[in-house]
Amino acid sequence: MKKNVLKRNINALLAVFILLFAGLIAYLGFVVAVYGERWFVTPYNPRIQNMQTAIEAGDIYDRQGRALLYTTDDGREYISNDERRQAVAHIIGDSHGMTYGAQTFYAKYLFGFDKNAVTRISDLISGQERHGSDITLTIDAKLSAAAKSALGEYDGAAVVMNYQTGEILASVSAPGFDPEDMEEFLEGGGESELVNRAFTGLYPPGSTFKMITASALIAHGLDDFETHCAGSTMIGGEEIACWDAHGETDLERAITKSCNVYFAEAAALLPPRELQTQAEKFLFNKELLFDDVIMSKSVYETAGNDVDAAWAAIGQYHDLVTPLHMCMIAASIANGGEMMTPKLLKSVDDGETQTFAMSPEIAATPADDTSLLQQMMRSCVTDGTGKAAAVDGVTVCGKTGTAEVAGEEENAAHAWFVGYIADDDHPIAIAIVMERAGSGGGVAAPAAHDILKKAVDLGY
Repeated sequence: MKKNVLKRNINALLAVFILLFAGLIAYLGFVVAVYGERWFVTPYNPRIQNMQTAIEAGDIYDRQGRALLYTTDDGREYISNDERRQAVAHIIGDSHGMTYGAQTFYAKYLFGFDKNAVTRISDLISGQERHGSDITLTIDAKLSAAAKSALGEYDGAAVVMNYQTGEILASVSAPGFDPEDMEEFLEGGGESELVNRAFTGLYPPGSTFKMITASALIAHGLDDFETHCAGSTMIGGEEIACWDAHGETDLERAITKSCNVYFAEAAALLPPRELQTQAEKFLFNKELLFDDVIMSKSVYETAGNDVDAAWAAIGQYHDLVTPLHMCMIAASIANGGEMMTPKLLKSVDDGETQTFAMSPEIAATPADDTSLLQQMMRSCVTDGTGKAAAVDGVTVCGKTGTAEVAGEEENAAHAWFVGYIADDDHPIAIAIVMERAGSGGGVAAPAAHDILKKAVDLGY
């Protein structure tokens, strides 16, 4: 009897171990399928570094056919124009494998890893030198240089994208580095310059988040709320200050003039956790695995009380977002609620050129909601804090932000502008953040004007 019980227990334990092992195998398969390519393209993959001497890598071009990185008899060479080379440095990456750039992210094309086994075996048998494929990116080096110049002396980032296709037309980060002088740079001990602030830098969004708060109010039929702004309001026993006394204020005026009082009070009208739900519709708190970019997860934390909810509604509290994500949000509003996947790879020339189609939609909000937001963002540029972003001949819509930085005093605020051009002939969205630069309307909006004007002049 005891032997039978012991046998049953052993069999049960064996079954448990078999199930656990099967679960582990399934989990490992899932992880490899989801993250395997990310692991391969890490700058720290020694296989990629070794291939640089064994295979003639393909060249990298911008969308206008400018060679950004190419092979000569002397080795790999970067675009000779200093301004353009440094502007695209974070997108192209470096040959030392210190950054996530096209050199590692598209290594499977550049070093021919995407070619089938028969082709590779044939090349090996014939003794033919292996060649990778040339790739063309969606960025424009000339526009990237203009975006870098617009940042001026400030650290920060700027992203420009086509809101109908998701193509990234320019993405710059400051401070930066020169990929031609990496050895000298690394000897100097630089680190923060290697960070791509456009894709992975997390910043408090400040008043640019009011676009999301406004969308939540519209979705709940609260867009008719009005209040009186006397320059401050008391929420939960704490004063929420506004930058001006705006008087009688409705939602459109609150966006136009960037009124803190309005949004702090309006947040209390929303159902509990609704602002987080709305933020997550715009992909906050989501781990996003894109084919072409690595982007940090933007964060919206549930506020614990009324005062925290008020600060969160105006883009402070613990809100954090990347410039690329803010550009995607502006792009989705411009695109009638459809947010497109960001794209950097335009085509691969492997003998038969592969051209990549428009990115799929990854999120959507009702078109009726976004049409009201479009109108309000237009007013922000025509009559409000975003006037300096206006460009002659096109319709610019946007939202400024002045995001306070905890623990800092003088010139602590990050200056933001996010917006777009409302024109099918120029479907351009933009986000720019300038660290500790001060007012979004006074500093970031003029910089956005320069970038948008250049984009229009270039035909985008």
